Amino acid sequence: MGTGSKSSHASYAVGPTAASEADDVLAEAPTQPISDEEAQAKGDLLVAMDLLGELADPPFAVDFEDAVPTDPVERYDLFVGQVEQAQEAIEKMKAAGASEEEIEAHTKALKAQTLAYLNSLDEEELREIAEAKGFEHPALVGLSGKGQHPLVHWLDPAYPGDIPSKAKIQAAALNRYNELLAGKTVGGMTLADLHEIEGTEPPLSGGAWQATPDEVAASAQAVTDSVDAWNEAKTNFGPQWQEKLSEALPAILAAEQKLSSADCPELGVGLTKVKAEAKAAVDDALSHGYVPPKVVQPLVQEAVASGQLSEAEAKHLGGQQLVALMRPNTPESEVESLKALAAKRQEQLANLDASYAAHVAVAPGNGQPLNLPPAGDPGAPQEIAAWAKNAGDVRAIQTDVNGWYSSTQQAASDTPYADHPALGPGKYLQPNELTSDFKAWATKQKLSDLRTVAAELGMDNNAKATRAQVQNYIAASFNKKYDQQAIKDKVNADVVKKEAAKAAKAAAPAPAPLKANGGLASDTEFQAVASKLSKSGTPSTAKQVPPAAKPVKAPKPGSFNANIQALMAEVQHAKATSQDLPTRVDAKEVAGWTFGPGTTASSLGGTYAKTVHPGPDGGQWMFKADHNHGGALGHTEAAASHVLSLGGVPAVPVYHHKQANGTAGSIQPLLKDAKPFTSSPSQWTQSQVDAIVRSHVGSWFVGEHDGHQNNWLTTPSGGLVQIDRGQAYKHFGLDKLSVDYAPSGGGGFTPVHQKLYQAALGGSLASGVKINPAAAHPVIKKFESMPDAQLRSVLHSTAHEGAKAGVAWVPQMRSQAAKALKIPQSQVTHDQIATAFLDHAVERKNNLRQNFSDFFVKQLGLPSGASLKHGGGS
Repeated sequence: MGTGSKSSHASYAVGPTAASEADDVLAEAPTQPISDEEAQAKGDLLVAMDLLGELADPPFAVDFEDAVPTDPVERYDLFVGQVEQAQEAIEKMKAAGASEEEIEAHTKALKAQTLAYLNSLDEEELREIAEAKGFEHPALVGLSGKGQHPLVHWLDPAYPGDIPSKAKIQAAALNRYNELLAGKTVGGMTLADLHEIEGTEPPLSGGAWQATPDEVAASAQAVTDSVDAWNEAKTNFGPQWQEKLSEALPAILAAEQKLSSADCPELGVGLTKVKAEAKAAVDDALSHGYVPPKVVQPLVQEAVASGQLSEAEAKHLGGQQLVALMRPNTPESEVESLKALAAKRQEQLANLDASYAAHVAVAPGNGQPLNLPPAGDPGAPQEIAAWAKNAGDVRAIQTDVNGWYSSTQQAASDTPYADHPALGPGKYLQPNELTSDFKAWATKQKLSDLRTVAAELGMDNNAKATRAQVQNYIAASFNKKYDQQAIKDKVNADVVKKEAAKAAKAAAPAPAPLKANGGLASDTEFQAVASKLSKSGTPSTAKQVPPAAKPVKAPKPGSFNANIQALMAEVQHAKATSQDLPTRVDAKEVAGWTFGPGTTASSLGGTYAKTVHPGPDGGQWMFKADHNHGGALGHTEAAASHVLSLGGVPAVPVYHHKQANGTAGSIQPLLKDAKPFTSSPSQWTQSQVDAIVRSHVGSWFVGEHDGHQNNWLTTPSGGLVQIDRGQAYKHFGLDKLSVDYAPSGGGGFTPVHQKLYQAALGGSLASGVKINPAAAHPVIKKFESMPDAQLRSVLHSTAHEGAKAGVAWVPQMRSQAAKALKIPQSQVTHDQIATAFLDHAVERKNNLRQNFSDFFVKQLGLPSGASLKHGGGS
């Protein structure tokens, strides 16, 4: 195949592997008239699949600058990128109306090419790539040498990474590693053989206490006895069975802990075998069956007090999960996964609490009407749309949380719903009841006002929709009984039908006037009658149309005058934005300011509690408390604001601040007289589109993907600014520069820049308005000119405080640090995590130009974006 393949490939069952076979499948796709969108998607798919074929069969027909790397991991990353592009193209074809048969054919062809590429790699390359992608002990799978190598499937990006078949492959490797630890051989391989292959050292048998062989045997027997007691208590259900389990569990953990920390040089590798056998016995006892939360409650309380478990882990994980965290031999990857799960659940509950409180303020229930403003009031459409979206979020989160909450420690407490009223009995949002309340309110509103609300929710064809269609469209935000896309399609179909009837009527010949006797009058007779009527003063049925004013001729696109007009518009827009933004002051000065008493600002929305305070400058300032991370997120939002301003991206200045009561967070001045930015891309001007593109460069640079409609404001002078950068760096290291990447969700939470690119690809921007890659150039250039040391300095507190507080990006940076330092993740320090974060930030800065050039060219199909790569802005 041209990629260093070896004869061992012959033993693998490949199926349809050749690229030509995939091309045949593509060629067999049914031919019929297709839309422009589907044609574009097909073109994108063919380009991506051609490149896939080139990856597996050099020479490569790509630009010199984009030459395929020789390193297997780098080449695999390029391969995954092409697969993702192909998958995106297939999804676009599906959205554009391609048939199921055609979609299936293209999907089959893609899988054939991914299989062909991965089967072209030898076993050593597969292991190297798998290890780089987080697979533990890849040398322990594919030992039989028969059939397709398991790592081919595990690495295949045509299949989701979290499917059971991939998880089983990793589980098999870990089970075999445990067998090696127990002194067994696997596929003729010993533990020493494996670590020689991996280039690592076997685990040491050293521990916290020196034991004799007899003491090791006694400790092992204690593990066996405690496991037997647990199994007996678990099988004898009686009035005190939970109490017996509560007694047996601490004995198991204590015995396992003692044995695992023993050191006995006299036993040599035999000690490792004893420990592995004990671990297997405990695994078998605790991994099967339900562990009631109350059984582990005393142990959990002790673990929290000692710092072994965090409060979040203790509250939000189930019995078995907590036991796994407290055991000494739980694999590091499982520990990190459980800690991340606890953090995710904590954030999910916080979102639910905030969303539910906002919901019941509007929809109290119990027969009470909705507390919504009249739809025609200023700002009401945005408020009503936000409520409808929030109601849908409440129901979705309630459904998800109810799936795990009942098995947690918090649910087993005496007051399980004290902190989370949205989960209490009778609090579950009932979509049909809420729909009835909403429609009772909606019947009293003007149809035109309801249409404006629907437009805020993405209904572009709202002006032609009936009252029922508009009401159902809004209700679909929280009631799955309705389908927003189906309603849109119905309205579109009605419009097309009416327009067709109107066109047919206009094309039909007008009937000739009738004579008095019923016969048709000739043209001459008709004109004579019309002339007499006109002369006698009888009003004519024809309206007198005044002469139209002479239109102002627009400059020719691309002409000198057109360019001057566009430049002046850009200058005016930039001036309007900058003059309305508060001036940034020195952060040390703000840290010393004393702010007046705060008032709750629930109307400002968002996840975190906010208060508004009078500032020493006479303005109003918003404080956002960071209760979960001790102020680390305040450092993050302040740094993101500072970085954006250095790149010329409009940003409200944000500062880390600590209140008099010790609560830390962020504080920022409020924009005066700002208004919501229109949600319809068809109404955006070229200046606004360019501003969104520049802001997107800044958002990607600071890893912020929460720029949805509610986070954009129009300033009093007509400028445009994105606010609330509180999620900066949240997904750092995992995020993607893609028109489809939106980790905060779609619908009303779709980032504005994503709505822009989707509108441009769908041809729904205003006439003459387009995506101009050159708009990104000034921002990229400013960011590039920032010295690495300056960027590290600005982000220093963000990196180090975030690492200590365990914010969202820590697991990814811990993993990057471990790989870079070639040490286990458990040994990575906070300073090393912070360094990995800063390294990644510098790397992103230095790759901005290349990344956005590729983004504009490959994802948006804009060849002019290639000029960014060479320092050009046009």
